[in-house]
Amino acid sequence: MSDNGRPFKIAAAQIPSVRGDVAANVARHEAAVRAAAAAGVSVVVFPELSLIGYEPDIAASLAFTDGDVRLEPLRRLMLELHLTTMIGAPIRTDDKPAIGTFILGPDGTSQVYRKMHPGSSEVPFFSPGTVPVVLAVESHRIGVSICADSSQYSHAETYYRLGARIYAAGVFLTDEWYLTDAPRLQKFAQDFGMLTLMANQAASIGTHRSAGRSAVWNPSGSLLAQTEGTEEALVVATDVNGVWNAHTLGIEAFT
Repeated sequence: MSDNGRPFKIAAAQIPSVRGDVAANVARHEAAVRAAAAAGVSVVVFPELSLIGYEPDIAASLAFTDGDVRLEPLRRLMLELHLTTMIGAPIRTDDKPAIGTFILGPDGTSQVYRKMHPGSSEVPFFSPGTVPVVLAVESHRIGVSICADSSQYSHAETYYRLGARIYAAGVFLTDEWYLTDAPRLQKFAQDFGMLTLMANQAASIGTHRSAGRSAVWNPSGSLLAQTEGTEEALVVATDVNGVWNAHTLGIEAFT
């Protein structure tokens, strides 16, 4: 339950991204957030690099800073709708950019998480982060993860030891990558008793083809809900008195 007595809801937003088109991608984020707000969701998790698409070769030229003006429409929306969002973007550093998550809060505050374990194909383009981020929303503690972070069992274990009971991963997975990554996330749910949420991209315009199939597993490792494919949708998980259930929800009415 949330602190205000209503069921706590967290959602994976399966949205499409267009290669390098930040304005178009921000609009897709806005539609998903409005759909989530209408459903009473408190936290929305977006896919990896959702603001630019999963495009490592152009990430440096489009990298964001924490006060980036391109984030302002989303900051204002969080203030209006009183949500927290986890948004995928490349983050500018002194070296190569990091694959990051902007965490925008309902009070105008923000945090940044940087992917700690880039995949082997990402190392030429990105710098690793070093610090885990546990997000506290209402009575829930959420461990922030990005895609190949899940390749390290210690990543989820660290969050468990820090008190997180939700593991929220923004990912970009093709059919090939999905076969290895999804079972690891399910295992984290089972081994650590954490609700585990995965937000993958919908059918996107870019270099790679997403598998979609965003999903959520309950703390015993059972699949609660999953999108059928690459449709644009939310996967909404709800905590009612400590018991989780989930369903999928279309975004079309908010586009």
